[in-house]
Amino acid sequence: MSRLSATLLACLSVAAAGTLAACGSSNDSSSAAKSTSTPAAQPAPPPAAAAAKSGVVDVNMKNIKFVPEAITVKVGQKIHWTNTDTPPHTVTARSGATFDSGNMNPGDTFDYTPTKAGTIHYYCQIHAGQVGTITVTK
Repeated sequence: MSRLSATLLACLSVAAAGTLAACGSSNDSSSAAKSTSTPAAQPAPPPAAAAAKSGVVDVNMKNIKFVPEAITVKVGQKIHWTNTDTPPHTVTARSGATFDSGNMNPGDTFDYTPTKAGTIHYYCQIHAGQVGTITVTK
């Protein structure tokens, strides 16, 4: 066996032994008290949920889609769209409200604050398949 292979094998053995020890594989009955494991990290909330706590819900235009496509907001909560895509887009209400951002070039933003509960369907006038839904609650 070459010196490099022997060194690699030794390193892997040490790493595996350290992993097992850290997982509490010892026969020592007090190993649970000495556990070195850390709690699993909590997943980050979805962007719309995180933004809802701050009062503004962010929606991006990316890859000719609204991201996220469906959001839920409260009456009076601001929605902020940003065109992070290459082509221009619009944010145009189809039903449930009346708003139209006009053409938004890359980097442009548009805000809308719903005033009543209900469902708002909207789309991009330039890309008919680019659609979104806003559920507005009290």
